[in-house]
Amino acid sequence: MSRVRADRLTNRAGTGAPTFPNGVNVVGLVSATTLSGNLTGNASGLTGTPNIVVGSVTGTTGTFSGSVSVGGTITYEDVTNVDSVGIITARSGVDLNGTLREKVNVTAGKLSDNLNIDLANGMIHLFTTAESTTSTPNIRVDGSTSLNNVMSIGESVVVTLVTTANAAGYSAQVTIDGGAVTEHWIGGSAPSGGGSSGFDVHTFTIIKRANADFTVLANHSKTS
Repeated sequence: MSRVRADRLTNRAGTGAPTFPNGVNVVGLVSATTLSGNLTGNASGLTGTPNIVVGSVTGTTGTFSGSVSVGGTITYEDVTNVDSVGIITARSGVDLNGTLREKVNVTAGKLSDNLNIDLANGMIHLFTTAESTTSTPNIRVDGSTSLNNVMSIGESVVVTLVTTANAAGYSAQVTIDGGAVTEHWIGGSAPSGGGSSGFDVHTFTIIKRANADFTVLANHSKTS
């Protein structure tokens, strides 16, 4: 086997780099100050500083063993399953395989004792202990995240509160992120009493019109 030992390789004129029309096979480490052109092959273990930009590869799947942090917007198509806690905004084409399922947060207590409605736990909240008094629920995402911060102007959410009925238990008002809002009640007036048995259902359609400015369409239904 032949061996070439040299400190520097140039073209014949000594004015540039040599060419390798048939390619180069290297066993070991290759170091370069600059790479020009396309690279093909196995990208396993690819690292770099400051950033690595990876384009689309047809017919392959990207796998990440650790956490992935994205500072901007992720745009994707052909999504079959989405497992999310909180609010999902979808432009179109979400395939639910014929079944629409929504998480319900079940609380073994009364709404009047659990006034913070955290949407991170679901958009529907069921309280299994019979209500005993009026209450003003506070709708937010969680203890450190406001609904105002996760909603864009022109978006809406629907929040449903299901309480175990009692004539003295109902909600005639609601707050969002701890602030008072004006409720527009279906039928023209706020509720003045709960049902005698079964469940009461309070539904709030919340539309963000401007920063921290919401239109709230409210409805109260009794099962008895």
